[in-house]
Amino acid sequence: MEVTYIIGHKNPDTDSIASAMAYAELKTFKKERVIAGRLGTLNEETKFATRTFEVEAPLLVSDARSKLRDIVYDKPSFIEENASCNDAYLKIMQTNNRTLLVVDNLIGKHIKGLLSVGDLAKIHMSEDGYLNSTTLELLAKDLTAVIIKNKEDFKTNGKVVFIDDQCDLDGLDHTIVILDKQEDLIKLKDKKMACLILTRNVEPQVDLETNILCSKLDALKIARRINEAFPVKTIMSEKMVCFNENDYIEDVAVKIANTRYRSYPVLNEKGDVLGFVSRYHLFKYEPKRFILVDHSTKAQSINYLDKAEVVEIIDHHHIGDVETTKPIFYRNERLGSTCSIIYRMYKEEGLKPSRAVAGMMLSAIISDTLYFKSKTTTSVDIAFAKELADLAKVDLDTYAHDLLNASVSLKDADVTKLINQDLKRYHFDRYQIAVGQTNYANLEDIQTRLDDFAKALSSKQSDERIDLIIMMFTHVLGEGTMFMYYGPLSSLMSSIIQTQFNDHSGFDHEIMSRKQQLIPRLTNVLKSQN
Repeated sequence: MEVTYIIGHKNPDTDSIASAMAYAELKTFKKERVIAGRLGTLNEETKFATRTFEVEAPLLVSDARSKLRDIVYDKPSFIEENASCNDAYLKIMQTNNRTLLVVDNLIGKHIKGLLSVGDLAKIHMSEDGYLNSTTLELLAKDLTAVIIKNKEDFKTNGKVVFIDDQCDLDGLDHTIVILDKQEDLIKLKDKKMACLILTRNVEPQVDLETNILCSKLDALKIARRINEAFPVKTIMSEKMVCFNENDYIEDVAVKIANTRYRSYPVLNEKGDVLGFVSRYHLFKYEPKRFILVDHSTKAQSINYLDKAEVVEIIDHHHIGDVETTKPIFYRNERLGSTCSIIYRMYKEEGLKPSRAVAGMMLSAIISDTLYFKSKTTTSVDIAFAKELADLAKVDLDTYAHDLLNASVSLKDADVTKLINQDLKRYHFDRYQIAVGQTNYANLEDIQTRLDDFAKALSSKQSDERIDLIIMMFTHVLGEGTMFMYYGPLSSLMSSIIQTQFNDHSGFDHEIMSRKQQLIPRLTNVLKSQN
């Protein structure tokens, strides 16, 4: 069964992280193969929740494209560089792998080259052959022969002569001679040869001053085998194009399109060969599968989402712009948190989350509803939070207070990092909007950093040409949100928030949710401008 990744949005908040973890556990209960993922680092609030309930953060993923390690490629077949081409033919027949990896030895497996069926075909295309690179020992092995005499001066020109009545016996120096008749043995008494190969029909009765092999094969079988009785390193391809298992498939496809090899080794970080990939694999692989939780817009989702397959979406926000090629399971409910939806799915299945996952879902509901102070809170969220607190074995009031106060202190925070860690981007026709959000407990903390935030927001807006960038500072107990904003569309904020301090800041007692309150109002204002 193929694995499916469950991910929340970029710059993840507690609901995004907890939803991925909770839905992954629910899927696991149902025997489905899933992995909970995240698209960024945890904020301080979420870290507090994971520490409290002793859970690890989901797997960090950043790209939806498939890598070579995600596909099933051909298992590698190895052959030593000094093995014969006969051995190569046999291994290809046994493994049905049309390309062999040539190594120095089968223990260290240091890559020397590749040997393909096409390389072996060269043997029969060559007029002179390649036997000038063979050894006496290799001939003996391939021809099932015993070395009767080894003068240790074996050197061949690669030519093979079969002795018969019409054979010219002159010029046999450095030639491999095959003898099939006993009576012809006397003819070679004074001849110099690279070696003499006696078939099974001949007994070595004459003491010849040459290398002698005595084979158990007949002349026909020797003739069939001898042309491949030389080392594979003689004809292997030393020029190789290798890929790493972490290379993206579409990048590999581009490189393969510019080469003409049949197969390409796939290596791991240590340089070990994991297998072979060919053009076939690049057209037959299945893209990665994703379940999106707490979002349904491409801008907030994983990079290259269009290269993957979205199979489900669970969300409590507006329906976004993620498109699919076939019907999927899509669940969207007007609740204060995605985790409220997922907990309802547990209850529908008659299942209970583990204590740790119950604690994470409770954290998400508290965070997204600002402990029920947000206008997006429903009675369902409140009821579920109480149930989850019991399952997590915590006091609801005490834990909510501790969680909401675990956010980064504005006094000590890096302003640029704080803006970027939860910045979400939206596209409205030709306009680009970016909205960041953080919590605060004391208004004085913001006031001491106003100049820092103003400079950072103005600089980011100018550098990235954002039409409107907004930073929301929301009170942890739901007393309202202070806004700072820059860009050509800043004037629209006067129609959205209750009070303006100046052209770039203001306050609203009601707006606390970015997606469910601010963005809908901003959308209506932009529509009215057209």
